[in-house]
Amino acid sequence: MKNFIYKVNRKKFETVNTIITGKEILENANLLPVEDYELLIKVNEKGFEPVQLNEEIDLKGAGIEGFFAKPYKKLIIYVDDEPVEVDECFMTPNEILTAAGKNANGFYLKQIRGHKEVSYKNDREHKIAIKNGLKFSSCKLEPTTVS
Repeated sequence: MKNFIYKVNRKKFETVNTIITGKEILENANLLPVEDYELLIKVNEKGFEPVQLNEEIDLKGAGIEGFFAKPYKKLIIYVDDEPVEVDECFMTPNEILTAAGKNANGFYLKQIRGHKEVSYKNDREHKIAIKNGLKFSSCKLEPTTVS
C-alpha cells in the first residue's frame, strides 16, 4: 500500500488515502481544534489558495503537496507561567524561548503535559505543534567545563 506524503509548514506527514480533506490535513498535523486554523495550499511559486475544511485534495498530483497553516488569531502559550502570544503553528524550542524573551543559548525548554515533562534539551530543532494553552518551562543550561 502506497503512502502519500505532504507537508504542512515544511513538516512532513503521510496518509494512505489518495483523497484527503482540509480537516484531515489539520487533524494529522495535530492542529486542533481545526476551526482555529486557516489552511492554504501552495499553487505556484507566487502564492497560496485557501482550502476549506470539507474540501477534498487529491494527493496523486506531482510532487509533495505543500500546505501552510496559520492560526486565525494569536495563540497564547505559557513559558514559566507567563503568557506568550505567538502566531505560528509549529515552533522549535529555541523559537519558543526567544518568543518568551529568553536567550536560547543559555536555556533549554521543557513542555509540561499534566504530570509529565518532555525535555527538548537535546532536540532543539524539534517542531512542536502549537495550540492555545500549551505550558513550557525554561531550564538554565549548566556551563560546560573543559578539563
